[in-house]
Amino acid sequence: MLERLAGFAELTVDAIPPGHPDRRGYLSNLSLVLRLRFERTGALADLDAAVEASRAAADATPAADPSRRGYLSNLGAVLGSRFERTGALADLDAAIEAARAAVHATAPGHPDLAARLSSLGVMLRDRFGRTGAQADWDAALSMYARAAEVHQAPPSVRILAARSAALLAAHSEPHRAASLLEAAVRLLPQVAPRQLERSDQQHAIGRFAGLAGDAAALALADPGLADGEPAARALGLIEAGRAVLLSQALDTRSDLTDLRRHHPGLATRFAELRDHLDQPSGESASGTRPDADKPDRAAQDRHQLAGELTSVLGQIRALDGFTSFGLPPTTNELLAEAAPGPVVTFNVSAYGSDALLLTADGITSLPLHGMSYSTVVNRINSFRQALHTSTDPGASSPERMAAQKKLLEILGWLWDTAAEPVLDALSYGQSPPLGAAWPRVWWAPGGLLGLLPFHAAGHHTEPLARGQERRAVMDRVVSSYTPTIRALRYARQHARRAASTGGPTLIVAMPVTPGLHGGGALPYVPAEAARVCAVLPDPVMLAEPGIPMSGSSGIPTRANVLMQLPECLIAHFACHGDSDPVDPSRSLLLLHDYDSAPLTVASLAPINLDQAQLAYLSACSTAFTPEIKLTDEAIHLTTAFQLAGFPHVIGTLWETNDGLAVDVADTFYTTLRTSPRILDCNQAASSLHRAVRALRDKYPSAPSLWAAYLHAGS
Repeated sequence: MLERLAGFAELTVDAIPPGHPDRRGYLSNLSLVLRLRFERTGALADLDAAVEASRAAADATPAADPSRRGYLSNLGAVLGSRFERTGALADLDAAIEAARAAVHATAPGHPDLAARLSSLGVMLRDRFGRTGAQADWDAALSMYARAAEVHQAPPSVRILAARSAALLAAHSEPHRAASLLEAAVRLLPQVAPRQLERSDQQHAIGRFAGLAGDAAALALADPGLADGEPAARALGLIEAGRAVLLSQALDTRSDLTDLRRHHPGLATRFAELRDHLDQPSGESASGTRPDADKPDRAAQDRHQLAGELTSVLGQIRALDGFTSFGLPPTTNELLAEAAPGPVVTFNVSAYGSDALLLTADGITSLPLHGMSYSTVVNRINSFRQALHTSTDPGASSPERMAAQKKLLEILGWLWDTAAEPVLDALSYGQSPPLGAAWPRVWWAPGGLLGLLPFHAAGHHTEPLARGQERRAVMDRVVSSYTPTIRALRYARQHARRAASTGGPTLIVAMPVTPGLHGGGALPYVPAEAARVCAVLPDPVMLAEPGIPMSGSSGIPTRANVLMQLPECLIAHFACHGDSDPVDPSRSLLLLHDYDSAPLTVASLAPINLDQAQLAYLSACSTAFTPEIKLTDEAIHLTTAFQLAGFPHVIGTLWETNDGLAVDVADTFYTTLRTSPRILDCNQAASSLHRAVRALRDKYPSAPSLWAAYLHAGS
């Protein structure tokens, strides 16, 4: 195809006489095609011809012609490509000259100015790398910084420019670097606006993985801030730049009770628009495909819906008493979330690694010198590999034992470098006295650290002398997780609204899964379902047909589950889970009809439950985001159930043992029950802590069996 395009472009140029105004445009097209062919074949002759065609197009265009700036920009790009191939400094000099001329010819408010400034910045930076001329370094920084300030440019271009500028300025001008990345973080929501489909939003936001962490690290190192300011500023940046898509959803999940009471029309319209935008493309609110003659409005015109939602939000915030409706919490509101216990936000960046501690006394930072970015990446890779080996049926017994030893080693490293320093700083240096209430800590690992189990950090197999305490998180505190402090605040608001006494409960049991090899048999699911059914009040069980399970009320299809959820206080799922490695919004629980109507992260987005209390996801990897670029976003089933309205969610970080899952669930619900018909869901974290700690004490040398379970939420 490129051969035909190049031949056609050459014939077209040859057919147009020199001096004809159309010729320069065709010359530019020829240059682009030849450059593409060079990238495919590596033929330097194509690159030489592309340079000549691009130069001819620019030379033939009058200075006053607006198209000349584009031709100059193209000339600079193709000259830059030839420099990368040949290393000829003359090409780089010529490329800089052309790129600089393109910048000068571009109006200050033109949307293309930022991209042209950035291109010039790249070339100047490359020339500095060859010559060491400080003037080129300074000019490159200036170009990037100017590009970041072009408000008419696409936000993604501005963010990339700011990131490049900060990289250059980090050591010589740390205050400037911090300011540049702070501005970039504030642009992140504009990169993935609500009018985009969810997959497009994820792709857009995934390009900037780690941006919030870099910004926070530079804020902590900013000498221009007064004492106490860096930590608060860093935490604010992480709150703004992590879980951006979740925050967008939280913007529209404000409590509508007061709004419905005083302005029912606006409340109804707001909820209607929100639910349309939350709907995955091509699905109706009931989770079924729409009829052909009634296409889904959200899929047809998301731009219009998003615009209407913005307008309605403006109308609501103009009303007395609703000025903060749907807005992020203030710093004081965030501080209030530390009352039940501290929140620990971790940040790992190439600029430095720290723990940010939110307590009732304020926000402080704790440097973590042993957690360099490269070290964390290596440890996570080792941990995931060891996990795979520990559960691989093809691995030998010595291989699986060695894998468990590696897991224990990394959990010990996590304790030494992060967990112990944090707990010491929080004055949790010892186990609570016998009979005393256990303190709670909420972990917000974020990013790459979200792949490791902080609640399981520690030295679990070291010999203990009499009276000596085990050095492990679960022997000091009760752990919970949250993607952000704002998400924790949302969970607690739901916990306060939900009833605290008995009510209907849902049990979903899938001992076999249609379509999986061997039915994906989970032989202990009937026992788990039976034990849970015996403890939960007013249980409704949905069980796979053909399995001898008493008390089943129907088949566990997505439609049946979604129909039951609004009535249930507790939902327990005993089934397979699957994490999509490319699109985490497609991660799902494998119900009866998963192949035709999957219960995915995305399909849970429109759900907004008022009385839900606890979701127990006894399935594999329900709190795991496999796509590294989206780990900051915490897109997985555990978060999806939280957003749906469950203030407490039990999830897993990896594949769990089917037989041991029965004991964990049994211990969990037994300790949660305060009377025959009442379960105190607000004790979910403590109940899981007891269950997992008991399993740890039984199998201390096999962390893959017990460290996967976690509590998320209030």
